[in-house]
Amino acid sequence: MRTTSTSPTTLCLLALALVSGGAHAAGSLWQRDLKCASEKSERARVICRALEKEMQWAGTGHAMPGLPSFQVTFKTAARVFCRLPIRPEDTPTLVEMGLWHRYASTDHSMRAAQLTKGTTSLLALLGDEAKPHYPSVQAIHKPEAWMTDREIDTLRHEIENMTDHPASVFSPRSPDFLLKGGCQKVP
Repeated sequence: MRTTSTSPTTLCLLALALVSGGAHAAGSLWQRDLKCASEKSERARVICRALEKEMQWAGTGHAMPGLPSFQVTFKTAARVFCRLPIRPEDTPTLVEMGLWHRYASTDHSMRAAQLTKGTTSLLALLGDEAKPHYPSVQAIHKPEAWMTDREIDTLRHEIENMTDHPASVFSPRSPDFLLKGGCQKVP
């Protein structure tokens, strides 16, 4: 059997080809593109564009480091919450956006996950102010066939768990609360 050595130039070209092919496959991983034009309402598009603008470059993964990408982070949520600003009246829009990207969207990409993370974080930052504004299915402009009051209740309970835990960055009782010192302290 004959062995051949591969030149460093060949290896570099091969690596470049793999990375560029991966970049095409990753698509939205390396771009600030949440496809906001596809959101159903104007307010949803405004919120989406604000999340998109504030996405940060970070590594993916938890237990193991992964590819870096643009992501909706806790800082992203705090900046959008304060700069847009997000108000309790935005709760129905955030609920619909979050549930759509979680349950009904046919796009199960990183983009959809980032939108779900962003809307959930914004609802958590609203905290108790959002509670009276959670919609019922009947109150949503055009509820989808998959949407039930159960999905809305599940989301509401998830947000309550996030804001009630004293160690959560979404809890005002936490020393790491994202809005500690108010919006003027958000970088």
